[in-house]
Amino acid sequence: MFSGNDGSNYWDILRDPNFNFNHEMIPANNHYPFDWDTVVINPYKVSLAEMQDTIMLKLKDSMDCAFHPPAIGSISSDFGWRKWARRPKFHFGVDVRMEVGDPVYAIFDGVVRVAKRSADYGYVVLIRHYNGLETLYAHFDQLLAYTGKPVRSGEIIGLAGSTGRSTGPHLHFEVRYKGEKIDPNKIIHFPNGSILSDTLQIDKFCFSHIKLYKAQQTKLRSKYYVVKRGDTLGKIAYKTGVNAKQIARLNRITTKTKIKAGRRLRLR
Repeated sequence: MFSGNDGSNYWDILRDPNFNFNHEMIPANNHYPFDWDTVVINPYKVSLAEMQDTIMLKLKDSMDCAFHPPAIGSISSDFGWRKWARRPKFHFGVDVRMEVGDPVYAIFDGVVRVAKRSADYGYVVLIRHYNGLETLYAHFDQLLAYTGKPVRSGEIIGLAGSTGRSTGPHLHFEVRYKGEKIDPNKIIHFPNGSILSDTLQIDKFCFSHIKLYKAQQTKLRSKYYVVKRGDTLGKIAYKTGVNAKQIARLNRITTKTKIKAGRRLRLR
């Protein structure tokens, strides 16, 4: 329970109309010392893929740490690898199908750290929760929350939309710890909107996808590609994410040229 040294409930203090938010009231400041950036979504610059410790987070309790699903709807794109612009891309959240104007809810009690418009996320809200997690909600049509606003679990923080880099109305939802993304399916059972457990174990296995993602990024950034048996220019373009015409131009061939296994092609 979030309470003060004098026994008062900080939630009542935060809701007081005469109260002005200050850094002493930052949620989960034992997990995030001195980090309350209201502009940058991930200011932490930490890597947890090799963390040695195990941290147990108490997600909810019977007092004032309740849970509410972020939205009502089916999943249109899950956490993990997917195709984007004809190449593999890691999706660090869960997309929930919604109609424009549908309500989006805070999943736990917390305070809004970021509420703004960005190029990729569109209208986006990031909430720091008292349990140590941060959650991100993106592509709103309208924001109903602002930076520094205390929110309760189940409180509406915005209306769904399709702003930013989006192909249609939906909620893009992420769960983060110290800036690193965690599969939301480890916490929420989306088919019925329930929480899987009152606690969450944070360890390096929560972030095993980061190594795979970085390896794929390194592969995509490679300057050269060695042709394998059965490769065509089209297959190489798909695997590397580089346009076939660009590969042909850089290697002084045409898109119809037959290429032999073992040949090294320049990609960039």
